[in-house]
Amino acid sequence: MSDYAELLRRFQPQLKYDSNEAFFADSASEWTDNPGNVLRRSLAHGRPGDALAYATPQAGQTQLSLEFLGAQTYADGKQSESSDFIGTSRRDYREMYVALRVRGGYANRMYGHAQEDSRGRLWLQYWFYYFYNDYNLAGGIGLHEGDWEMAQLRMEPDGDEPDLAVYAQHVHAEKAAWDEVEREAGQPNTPLVYVARGSHASYFHAGYHETEAWYDMADGLRRTPKLELEIIGEEVAGWLRWPGRWGGTHARVPGIEQPSPDGPCAHAQWADPHKLVDRARAHKRPASQPEPEVLVQRRNGRLVVEFDFSAHPDQHPERLVLTINSVDDKLPPRTYTFAVEPALRGRIETEIELKDRQHYDVYVSTTDAEGRPSKSRLILIDPVSSLAPWWQQILPRIGRLAHRAQEALSALRRSRG
Repeated sequence: MSDYAELLRRFQPQLKYDSNEAFFADSASEWTDNPGNVLRRSLAHGRPGDALAYATPQAGQTQLSLEFLGAQTYADGKQSESSDFIGTSRRDYREMYVALRVRGGYANRMYGHAQEDSRGRLWLQYWFYYFYNDYNLAGGIGLHEGDWEMAQLRMEPDGDEPDLAVYAQHVHAEKAAWDEVEREAGQPNTPLVYVARGSHASYFHAGYHETEAWYDMADGLRRTPKLELEIIGEEVAGWLRWPGRWGGTHARVPGIEQPSPDGPCAHAQWADPHKLVDRARAHKRPASQPEPEVLVQRRNGRLVVEFDFSAHPDQHPERLVLTINSVDDKLPPRTYTFAVEPALRGRIETEIELKDRQHYDVYVSTTDAEGRPSKSRLILIDPVSSLAPWWQQILPRIGRLAHRAQEALSALRRSRG
């Protein structure tokens, strides 16, 4: 196993997030530790049943944690069942996610697993857990709590380097020869995995991708740190073999939507990696729509968006997607979606507050009526303090106050007569 661990570290992939991504690969304990989450039995038609453990238990209740989960029984001896699930009654997923990341100890992690397939070939598997699947490209279809994704590399018979890569994508996968896999610059052993916006499907190259039902965008423009690699040894922890679901979401449209996922060991490729090859498509390079013509700026401490699509009315978008991030705080990016159809041009004055002394990077993209995304446009917003001296910054505000005072005085005079 020590040799396998060395290989897993040597060929650990680098994730490349989309510019509009807001949920990242983290520790799976985010979901068991999230305040308010409850492990439950599931009744007929997906209705929640008895509660078995709580992330924030009260007197007499059982504590939920990764260590509590098990393949056949829980830590308290109760039977674990495939219909069990961990869910939450809250729907403010970003607020919950931010609170966990601020707490610390969860962010930026992947799991490494080495496994021989049914043909005796060694595979290096890398599993990624995401708190929430925030797939907004199809108008709110496909959102679900919890998300497990993975990529795997098949080693050559002599074990020197990989010869085949397979990346999981929704219900299918994509395969490519090792020499076709994009690598980190100056690091030939580090394959790049382009993570699709919201859905977290894994792709070999940046751009727009068609899936079996909808579309993915994975532009790779969001700055991504190197993730901590947690090696899974011969003794596989019980939480990895737990048969339940990592979330309480059920598919409303079977075949198009996906429910909250099973854990890694429930997937066929965990025990036999070659089974993912059987349903993998050959890799092909993507194409995408051009980035939108938009202007994003700070006005009176709020974010304002101006757009003009009149030059290409045949390519009129239905929604604008904005992802806002600041390097001056530790919070993850925020993503917002605005309906713009049928307007060809206009201005959106938002309630999104921008702090005067912070830098912001804003990525803007569009989606059409069928959910096809465009490339993202990056707009940088400097702190107010760096744009002008303080006395120049307050002059517009003084002018607005004087104008309002003048209007009030004129109205008073008219009322008198």
